[in-house]
Amino acid sequence: MKAQKIQYIAQNKIPKNAINITSPFSGKVLELNEHSEPLFRFGTLGPGIMVQLTHHKILAPFDGTLLQVKNAGTEFVLQAKNGLKILINLTIPDSQSIMHTHIAQLNGSKIIKGQRLAYFDLRELDSPLLASLILLNGHHLGTFHHSHQQVNAGEDTLLTIIKKN
Repeated sequence: MKAQKIQYIAQNKIPKNAINITSPFSGKVLELNEHSEPLFRFGTLGPGIMVQLTHHKILAPFDGTLLQVKNAGTEFVLQAKNGLKILINLTIPDSQSIMHTHIAQLNGSKIIKGQRLAYFDLRELDSPLLASLILLNGHHLGTFHHSHQQVNAGEDTLLTIIKKN
């Protein structure tokens, strides 16, 4: 199985009716097919995109609900007000651990776009932390695009869905 391609699109080419998901992370945007874990690399859970983190905060990408925090705060399942569900996953190398972690929200909490979900101290890591945003129920909505090579959490669009007509 091959992951659904997330194609680059210039911002001025994005239609007005597109669904834009603001980046919950800051860092360098990477294709999901570069992920070290096959579950993500092959798109088993759904289409998505990955970011090599340069900043320690994870922010809510939209208004909605935090459905679950899993795996010691390295996975977040969120649902937007429009029903779109996403998974935010942090991939921490087995040989490393994050010492200072703060999860700001609990399961079932209402979230507001830009609200801090978690904080991770990245200073002690030997290699960059990778974070993925996966669409759990949006794979039939249309085509998926990114328009930045570098994103800032809470400011830049990480993923755009151009709806089918």
